[in-house]
Amino acid sequence: TENRATCSPACLAAVRARSNLQVAFLDGAGRSYSTAVHTLPSARGNGEPLTGRFTPPAGARFDAVAIADAEQKLVIATNLGYGFVTKYETVISRNKAGKALVSLGDGAKVAAIAVCNDSARDRIVAVTSAGYILMCSVAELPELDKGGKGNKLIDIPRKSFATGERLLDLVVIPEGADVIVTAGGRALKRSWSDLVEIAAARATRGSLLPRGYQKVEAISRA
Repeated sequence: TENRATCSPACLAAVRARSNLQVAFLDGAGRSYSTAVHTLPSARGNGEPLTGRFTPPAGARFDAVAIADAEQKLVIATNLGYGFVTKYETVISRNKAGKALVSLGDGAKVAAIAVCNDSARDRIVAVTSAGYILMCSVAELPELDKGGKGNKLIDIPRKSFATGERLLDLVVIPEGADVIVTAGGRALKRSWSDLVEIAAARATRGSLLPRGYQKVEAISRA
């Protein structure tokens, strides 16, 4: 069954899921909340406000949605360039007030969540808002069973950070997979061989995408 959950009046994110799973939402305070997929309103309707189910801190907005089997692992990253790995069951909270999951600094928010099927072999491909792309191993990030801040995933120099560059999005891929970078409404395919050429250690700067593709909007598996 496909269920779509919106996080604001305009569609911010959508996930495809089985109706017997729990879907999780993360807010701007780094708290996670969950509910059964089958209890969400039909995709044919207008949906319902998440604040009718949960009680986030005053002023907090919902920034991300995730779904997986309880034992599957997720890569969670913030726009400040930090990330960690955790089991999906860590994200689930049945309290209306949610639970603290991601440690966020001033101006930080959850930028991306991606399912990881093999943390020993899968790769992370991350992009920043200034067009830098980095591929590194999922195994280079810490696995946290209670959430937290994690380690630096991609380096954003202080001067670039001051002018607004942030980690924008990431995807987790198996060996041999390709990715699509969307920038300026155009799609750029990066093959596995392309990604191998720019692969680097975690916490490094990465490589700049070609001219015309540096205003990144999203990245996805091809």
